[in-house]
Amino acid sequence: MTRPVALITGASAGIGAAAVESFAAAGYDVVLAARRLDRLQQAAAAAASRHPQAQILPLACDVDSDAAVQAAFGAVSKRFGALDVLVNNAGFGTYGAIADTPLEIFRANMETNFFGAVRCTQAALPLLRAAAERSTRRWGAAIVMVSSFVGRRAMPVMAPYSASKFALEGFSAALRVELWDERISVSVVNPGVTRTDFVEAAQGKRPANFLPPEGGMSPEAVAAEILRAVSRPRRNRYLTGWGKAGMALEWLAPGAFDRLLLRTWRRAKGSAKDEGRRSK
Repeated sequence: MTRPVALITGASAGIGAAAVESFAAAGYDVVLAARRLDRLQQAAAAAASRHPQAQILPLACDVDSDAAVQAAFGAVSKRFGALDVLVNNAGFGTYGAIADTPLEIFRANMETNFFGAVRCTQAALPLLRAAAERSTRRWGAAIVMVSSFVGRRAMPVMAPYSASKFALEGFSAALRVELWDERISVSVVNPGVTRTDFVEAAQGKRPANFLPPEGGMSPEAVAAEILRAVSRPRRNRYLTGWGKAGMALEWLAPGAFDRLLLRTWRRAKGSAKDEGRRSK
């Protein structure tokens, strides 16, 4: 029997690299896609050494590029002929007040976090359909979107990132219905703060004490939920107690949630002012 195939974008580090490990351990052949070929090859070599039975294929792919995405999925088609799972994980964050954030930063966040997922989904659909047609399971193929809690409730100082994830949520809701009869599931995973290099790689500067990553969940925990979303599809998977409580509060009392976030915003502004005074 052939092994199922999963393609993971943003697979060179963090949640993406952890997902490579999870899928390879679960019996998948795995395609790693990311921009930075050196880190991608390191992640692929590490996964191959731990899972010699799996085919591990690294592909340099910038999800912002139509040509790069088409080339990557063309390589997958040539190598495997079908694709069982697409994990749209590539993305980056931004910090800064809306008034101080240039429009090009908003565009860049949307290009990668939203349009990158759209590009990859459209390119993957013929391969996902081929997998679904040959499968006898209830869901023959799967798409998993890695969103965020802030894709359901926006945070101050993170407007570009939140907006891109809100767009991804809307895209996923429409796609889920369109693919239902083709037995391709669409799930969204909504992590909270995660211990990755997200903060260091983000554009702009995170205010002091603003959602510190040190107490966040591990990328391995997020990867386990991504894998679970394939076998047990769900509209949204909120991965922390805080996230689940936050969504309940957003539904029951959105005004109260606004006031809680106002405190966060005031602390962020106060931290920025204090840092400005110290630098003078």
